[in-house]
Amino acid sequence: MIDLSMLLPILAAFLAAGFTLMTGFGLGTILLPVFLLFYDVKVAILIVAVVHLSNNLLKLSLFKENLNLEILKRFGMLTLVGAFIGAYLQGSIDSAAVKVILGIVLIFLGLKEVLPSAEQIRLPKKIDFIGGFLSGLLGGFVGNQGAIRSAYLLNYNIPKETFIVTAAVIASIVDITRIPIYIFYNREILTDNITLLLITTASAFAGTLIGKRIVSKFSHKAFKLYVAGAIVMIGILLSLRIL
Repeated sequence: MIDLSMLLPILAAFLAAGFTLMTGFGLGTILLPVFLLFYDVKVAILIVAVVHLSNNLLKLSLFKENLNLEILKRFGMLTLVGAFIGAYLQGSIDSAAVKVILGIVLIFLGLKEVLPSAEQIRLPKKIDFIGGFLSGLLGGFVGNQGAIRSAYLLNYNIPKETFIVTAAVIASIVDITRIPIYIFYNREILTDNITLLLITTASAFAGTLIGKRIVSKFSHKAFKLYVAGAIVMIGILLSLRIL
């Protein structure tokens, strides 16, 4: 019998996976606080990380034919470098101040996409490396890499399927670097919570599969507005120090 400590995370995984399929970020941001209501922080971080990676790999399998390797090479590789540096700096810089600055930047980048002149306001592709590096840096430092990654990917004006799968691959790269470290130090967590992990992952998969049906009904413009709105929302929450 499933009790409340399992039911809420499972439901949250389903809803979050469906709603965040298009944004390219947000699943972990939503799931982690829910898990922390019922589980120890180490359990919550590891289970959410594995669910996050598994769900992004599912996105890759669903949209693999839309993957743009050129964008991935220009943008994705430096994400790893930034993540390592961000993790290293985490203990020496005021993360609260960085979150406020990040929030303001995200508000600007999100609003830029809804302006009538958005097509003329494009960041030069020659500075892609900055987006990749900053995405990883902020992910390692304050844990909010997804929003700035999506903000930069919007700059490409690419098809929605390409956006989704590219974001999923970059996020997976970061997960693959951190999860083995979590598991090495907390092997017993997976074995002790294998049922929770499997059911939550299955629930997230179901949400993603339903989200795939919904995303096909969005026009390119509506898709961009949805993502931009989510970016602005995250920016506001960070600026107000709610996240």
